[in-house]
Amino acid sequence: MTHTAFRRVALGAAPVMLIAGALAGCNNDGAPEVQAPPATSGASSDGSSNSAAEPTAPSTGQSTDEPVPTDTGVPTVSQAPSSSSATGDKSKVCTEQEDFLTPGVVAPSTKKAKWGKPLDLKQKYSGVVTVTPHKPKAKKPGSDDLFGPDEGQTNLLVKVDVKYKSGKSSLIAGIYFTLRDQKNNLCDFNSLTQAIPKQQQFDDATLSKTSKTYSGTLVFTVPEGQDYSKYTLLYRPGTYSEGSDASVAWTK
Repeated sequence: MTHTAFRRVALGAAPVMLIAGALAGCNNDGAPEVQAPPATSGASSDGSSNSAAEPTAPSTGQSTDEPVPTDTGVPTVSQAPSSSSATGDKSKVCTEQEDFLTPGVVAPSTKKAKWGKPLDLKQKYSGVVTVTPHKPKAKKPGSDDLFGPDEGQTNLLVKVDVKYKSGKSSLIAGIYFTLRDQKNNLCDFNSLTQAIPKQQQFDDATLSKTSKTYSGTLVFTVPEGQDYSKYTLLYRPGTYSEGSDASVAWTK
């Protein structure tokens, strides 16, 4: 599963043709002529004749386009945000939409570390595991990758090592990792990409005394040419009983 399930496929919409007027008959012989109605005329004060003119709306003396200032001088009409500020510029920031799988955000309770540094992760009703994500690396998509990123974006690979530490078994799933850019925008987690072989991707694993290690690579879709070390990787267990905040996070 990815946050976007299958990558969105644009469907073409057939254009709608509008007919502006009725067609003239194939044979005009014998067709009656249609006379235009006579124009209304009137006499001006100087005795000259003029045709009827369209009425003109009275002027209020103030443009309706101007915002009306309040007593504080701050206009009461605010400009609507542009599409780039509302959805993010794909050439600079991630633009994936939040959904119910989103593994939270960094909070005061979140344990934080730099890329490459291990953090212990304790989940309710589970044991303790140590999670170590390597520094992210960009990889250009292949031309044959049907589920690869759009133009102006690229794959970002994050290899993650997990080791069992103590207690009961612990389930770790790739879909509960989140990558956010410097503006806290969510980056798309893409498990359908061909950037790396499927068997090398971080799927899910159960760590226990009998299965103590697991490694896999997360693949995200990000804009090209950014400082990815400043992005933040987070992990929140998949049960909302443990809260919506990320348990652990890594950044520069």
